[in-house]
Amino acid sequence: MIILDLEFNSGLYGVSLEEILQIGAVKVDGPGGTVRDTFSVYIRPSVHKRLSPAAKVLPELPRSMESTVSFPEALESFEEWCGGDGVFAEWGRNDVRILRKNALYWGLEVRAGERYFDLQAAFSRRLGIRDSLPLATAVDYCGIPDTFVFHDALNDAMYTAVVSGYIGRRWVEESCFTPGGKDEKPVIAPKLPKKNQTRSGPFDSRKQALSSRLSRRVTCPECGAVLCVNEWATQDGELFYARCSCHGHARFIRRLRLLEAPDGRFWTYTDTLSYSTDNIRILNEAKNHARHTCSSDKPGRRRRGGRSKTL
Repeated sequence: MIILDLEFNSGLYGVSLEEILQIGAVKVDGPGGTVRDTFSVYIRPSVHKRLSPAAKVLPELPRSMESTVSFPEALESFEEWCGGDGVFAEWGRNDVRILRKNALYWGLEVRAGERYFDLQAAFSRRLGIRDSLPLATAVDYCGIPDTFVFHDALNDAMYTAVVSGYIGRRWVEESCFTPGGKDEKPVIAPKLPKKNQTRSGPFDSRKQALSSRLSRRVTCPECGAVLCVNEWATQDGELFYARCSCHGHARFIRRLRLLEAPDGRFWTYTDTLSYSTDNIRILNEAKNHARHTCSSDKPGRRRRGGRSKTL
């Protein structure tokens, strides 16, 4: 049996994803059994630019911020460590869902387990109560010394493994559950950008996506000057093009790919193309088909001491 625990940034700002910062797990010979091996990996965050209040107080947060390990690398290492063990347990049912959701975000698949157990629910059944108790409360109830700090994924997985010995197999077996199902939300981003692409979003509408300053922002590949696209041209409503030029430098073409996610919101992926003959032809064909004039994504301001005027 593998007992899993995760620490994550809940993603309260922008992308709706609980981005995993640490994976911790222990291998045990069943509930209350001998600990055979441990696993822990700290993952450098790359999705969210801000930390949620809960993530800011994680005791080992600096180790995640300093890590060079990406989530795909961490997941590969974790699944290799799991080997052929397909029985998983956790304190609650949230961690398996979050692991699957992160895998979906990165376009990966999580190896399907044979059985999953909710040890938090099993502990409550053992006590004959309906409340879902925090892990720290269960540790204190069982008289287990709180030697290690909580909210470190490996430490919490180890505490869960010890608490499982106080539950009993009967209640553990009754806590078996199936992860996913109707409650699982679809992947947020439809696909990942290439290395030379910039992703922005999510946006509530196509117009907002195309007019957003994040989508229109262009950096000159030679001098780094910041430019802004005012008009997009498109043939198919998915690929958009704009001619850009920086004073004193050669022209280039900005390309934007507009994709709709399963949740109905929109993402933009932008990259820079050379001003070659083929790319100019594509741009001109798009201009002859349809154009989108960008509007400000912020409301206008009134001039101090004057009245607003409609032109």
